[in-house]
Amino acid sequence: MINRLIVGFDGSPSSYAAANYAFDLGSKLNIPVVGIYVIDKRLLDETLLEDLAGILGFTFYLGISQKVKEALEKKADVLFQEFAELGRQKGAKVSLVQVEGIPYEEIAAEADEDDLIFVGYKGMHLVKGVLIGSTAERVIRKAPCPVFVSRDNYKPIKRVGIAFDGSPVARKALKVGAELAKGYGANLEVIFVEPNENFPEEVIDQLKAEADKILGEENADYTFTLLKGFPEEQLVEYQANGNVDLLVMGAFGTRPLKEILLGSVAYFVMHNAQGPVVFVK
Repeated sequence: MINRLIVGFDGSPSSYAAANYAFDLGSKLNIPVVGIYVIDKRLLDETLLEDLAGILGFTFYLGISQKVKEALEKKADVLFQEFAELGRQKGAKVSLVQVEGIPYEEIAAEADEDDLIFVGYKGMHLVKGVLIGSTAERVIRKAPCPVFVSRDNYKPIKRVGIAFDGSPVARKALKVGAELAKGYGANLEVIFVEPNENFPEEVIDQLKAEADKILGEENADYTFTLLKGFPEEQLVEYQANGNVDLLVMGAFGTRPLKEILLGSVAYFVMHNAQGPVVFVK
């Protein structure tokens, strides 16, 4: 059971979309939606600000970090008003948290195992290239719970697709996907991508039987879809073609170090998906 919905909200288009998805689910499940705004402490580092002054052409002076902090706090006030109003319009229970720190660390720290985090794929950046790395990707790696990653565009979720390959994390994804489908009032689909033409038929039958067992325990009706090709490409294309509105999948498989070093299906999907994806660990 999902306990709370944690939304990393920074005013970017994808964070607004993430908030809408969270409010939809929160209002239907009658659970709290917590908006968190993180004042990025890296932007209060005067050494960084001195470097930015040269890039952006503003005048640097000692103590400028306090002015930056005040500006970010004012921005937080405006964003919180917008977040709360949007939540009220959707009938959600809304609360707000403002903290100072590293965004991905603070967002992940706010959540517990029974929560669901919502973040936008692309957050707000002061200067392209200054803040290195993806907040969404780092939240996924650090979070104790599943993470919903939204693109800029919001649309109601009517069909949920779960990528399933029989692995332990994919079994967890089945349960998470089933709960999300019920919460959104959406149809449920289990997707297996056959990686080669000679894939054993009996293995596919075993996967279907396993999905039947797990989703039967969740009282979830579903359809089974078999695709062929490279899993990451097929999943992205299948969603992009409008077959599913929300994709649910395991985050990093069973070999996290190797996945970090060599890349993964989840990594490809995260950076190429056209719609929202929930990553389960």
